[in-house]
Amino acid sequence: MADLAQLERALRNADAAGDEDAARQFAQAIKAAQADTRPPAQRFMQNLVGGAIRGAGSIGATLRAPLDYAEQGLERLAGAPARDVSINEQRRRDITAGLANMGFDTESGAFAAGKLGGEIAGTLGTGGAIANVAGRALPASAAPVVEAIRTAGMSAGGVPGVAGLGVRTLGGGITGAASAGLVDPQSAGTGAIIGAATPGVVQLAGRAGQTAGNFIRGGTQTPEMAAAVNAARAQGYVIPPTQAKPSLANRILEGSSGKITMAQNASAKNQAVTNRIAAEALGLPTDTPITVDSLTNLRRAAGQAYDAIGQAGAITPGAGYSQALDKIAAPYLTAAQGFPGAKVSPVVDLVESLRSPTFDAASAVAKIKELRSAADDAFRTGNTDIGRASKAAAAALEDTIEAHLKSTGATQMLQDFREARKLIAKTYTVEKALNPSSGTVDARKLAAELNRGKPLSGGLKDAADFANRFKTATQTPEAMGSLPQWSPLDLYGSAGLSGITGALTGSPLAALGLALPLVRPGARSAALSGLVQNRLVQGQPGVIGDLLANPEAQQFLLRAAPTALSGQ
Repeated sequence: MADLAQLERALRNADAAGDEDAARQFAQAIKAAQADTRPPAQRFMQNLVGGAIRGAGSIGATLRAPLDYAEQGLERLAGAPARDVSINEQRRRDITAGLANMGFDTESGAFAAGKLGGEIAGTLGTGGAIANVAGRALPASAAPVVEAIRTAGMSAGGVPGVAGLGVRTLGGGITGAASAGLVDPQSAGTGAIIGAATPGVVQLAGRAGQTAGNFIRGGTQTPEMAAAVNAARAQGYVIPPTQAKPSLANRILEGSSGKITMAQNASAKNQAVTNRIAAEALGLPTDTPITVDSLTNLRRAAGQAYDAIGQAGAITPGAGYSQALDKIAAPYLTAAQGFPGAKVSPVVDLVESLRSPTFDAASAVAKIKELRSAADDAFRTGNTDIGRASKAAAAALEDTIEAHLKSTGATQMLQDFREARKLIAKTYTVEKALNPSSGTVDARKLAAELNRGKPLSGGLKDAADFANRFKTATQTPEAMGSLPQWSPLDLYGSAGLSGITGALTGSPLAALGLALPLVRPGARSAALSGLVQNRLVQGQPGVIGDLLANPEAQQFLLRAAPTALSGQ
């Protein structure tokens, strides 16, 4: 609702100008404003609707214009006095006056917005209507122009380059003239100019918006990166922001914090996450330090399930067992074939010693333990061939035991055995990544195991994936050394800025530069906080640049601009 003081001033101006119609409208509006006690939201919606009705009335008055002009021409022929206002313009004023008499505030912003919205909505189909008629009347060679009219200059029907711009300008001008003229015939010329200029302006704005949006966002985040960030955040990892989303804000934040120290601080936080993941994978309390002894104890406890297998009776291995042994020995036998005088690898003897048409389950369990122990000893002494062969042979025996338990229906024993196998395998994986002196589990070593084909799962795989994707955020504390929260650059930069500012300005405010050492640590803390970390997955486009680059938005702007900007 317009302010009473504004309405009263408008009434005085109308009286001074002798405009009785306007004075009557303002007097009615003042009376309505004084009596209107409705909530503001209700008044806003009513005036918005009233404005939309007025906008539709503009188009209706234009459609009536030929009859009004004809009537006014007849009046002139009959010698009637000339009108101060044309019949068509008076019709428009009468529509406004009628709405004011009905209680609408025709001076309110809501009314003006509704009027413009109604006029735009009523003219959006103008280009399409003209194109439908022109498409039937014009030859096929004019199809690009027809398409330009239909799309208000958005498309030139495939015509490229300067010629295409000319076609789009022509089509935009025609549609603009018709759209603005439909609201008020006197605005057709202005609408033509706006319609002709708008395609080029919108195209440039779209390109500028897309460029600005890409610069601000730092490019489009891939679905793979978004998934990696979500998985990392679900585990509790933190990521140097630019590694996940190199947006302008993140580049400024990370650049002001010091990238090296940022990565070190992230790694320190992430080390605690990796240690927790490893403990959870092994079924240990998350605050339990992981040691070689604790891993040995876990293997010993899991080995009880192996001991129970000793009661499973005689096992007849299938073809899979023999094939597994053949695979272990194959590369060494191939080497021996080319050099018959050379000594055959002990791996061949190891494999041959394991071939048997049948063996007792207890013997198989004992052999597995022996092979595992031999593998540990071989790896410690650098005999990797025997180490790998012993581990592979133990796995072949375990697979054979599983097949036997499954065939005999020993369901619970089979389940316990499988869980024990998984746990023992995890202990070896963690031990390979463990620094026994510090108790830290190196996520990058887990990644190396995964990259070698180790079938990691659960949290251990998440940790390995994270280290593969964000290597600088998974440095171990012992590799980084000390972790300073203050860098000499923090102090040097602030002192230098203070000195320069003081020398140039002589202002005591330069002393404020002494507070700048707080900026870099503060930026590091902010970058690794939940506020920033939880926004590292790029959201849906929402900036103005994305809107301007959107084809649907461009089409709406092209169609609406002549009506909105032609003075109506």
